[in-house]
Amino acid sequence: MLSVTGLTKSFPSAGGEVTALHDVSFSASDGEMVSIVGPSGSGKSTLLSLLGLLDRPTSGSIMVGNQDVSGLSAAARADYRCRTVGFVFQSYQLIGNLSALENVMLPMEYAKVPKAARQARASELLEHVGITGDMQDRRPGRLSGGEQQRVAVARALSNDPSLILADEPTGNLDKKTGAKIIELLKGAAITFGTTVLLVTHDTATAKAASRSLTLEDGALVS
Repeated sequence: MLSVTGLTKSFPSAGGEVTALHDVSFSASDGEMVSIVGPSGSGKSTLLSLLGLLDRPTSGSIMVGNQDVSGLSAAARADYRCRTVGFVFQSYQLIGNLSALENVMLPMEYAKVPKAARQARASELLEHVGITGDMQDRRPGRLSGGEQQRVAVARALSNDPSLILADEPTGNLDKKTGAKIIELLKGAAITFGTTVLLVTHDTATAKAASRSLTLEDGALVS
């Protein structure tokens, strides 16, 4: 369960303080996929950055389960990002000199999962997203964009996260391939009980979620 209350983020600027996110409150259940929509500059990426503890809020709270994670120490924040959150980016962000299997294994290595266990789980997750056989041994450069994003979804699931944050995950994909990636994320929410927050500009993609949140000028309007 994710619960966000009064989340605000301000930045200093030459012209004075700029508020990128203002008093945002919402909740999302385990196993639910929620889309976040709004025009460029509305605060969508800022929201994901705060939820992933890549930045600190100016005020407000982020509850994951029964824990307020917004005020964690630097070490605890790093552990949270490793164990509790999975990230899926528009540009895949795979490591080019590692195979698909090794890319999925990497977060588990940081979490100190034994090698045999992380290799078995990585292979299983890749099978789950349709990367099978010798495709698992290929480096990202030998995979299509859609295949790379499948690997990224598997990687996001590697440490059994409570929350997946997906920032425009279909932005570099054609419509058909993008729809398959959204189905994978939706299936992950249902199968693994993971909360998925999906930032998108695409109306059809947003409609695939169980509900949508709309940001305008840093405020939640629906």
